[in-house]
Amino acid sequence: MIKKNILLLLIGVSGLLGGCSSIATRMQDRYVAVAPQERIFSATPKIVYEAAQLAAKRVGLLLGRKSFATGRIEAYAPIRSGDPTSDARQTTLSVRLDAADPASTRVGVLVWEHLQGAFPGGVSEQALPQHSLYLIYFAALEQVLRENGSLK
Repeated sequence: MIKKNILLLLIGVSGLLGGCSSIATRMQDRYVAVAPQERIFSATPKIVYEAAQLAAKRVGLLLGRKSFATGRIEAYAPIRSGDPTSDARQTTLSVRLDAADPASTRVGVLVWEHLQGAFPGGVSEQALPQHSLYLIYFAALEQVLRENGSLK
């Protein structure tokens, strides 16, 4: 009987310790800085700024804070409400514009996921290194620039 209890205890401890490495990796991933994905467009910052706002609307996002002076645009998706088994989620998009040279503009995009659940601390947010919104947004931005004749 004692041997059986010791064996069960050892199995339980090894199971707990085996999960520690995956928890450490997940925790580390949350605190690693995510670099924005960037593209350079052959158009002036003012033209790209206007097109970037329209592109955000075309991919179904709502515009939040924006400023041409700082080269920033914030856009967000509607909140997907949670239920007792899932968290409420919202995806946001941060766009940064910088003049690469007088005739072109560097556009940096970072996608964020915000979660609010039944956990202490309120809302948690995490920048996502990979998300389909990167490709969709850059394609929409390029399309808007082509439509208004800014890209050839």
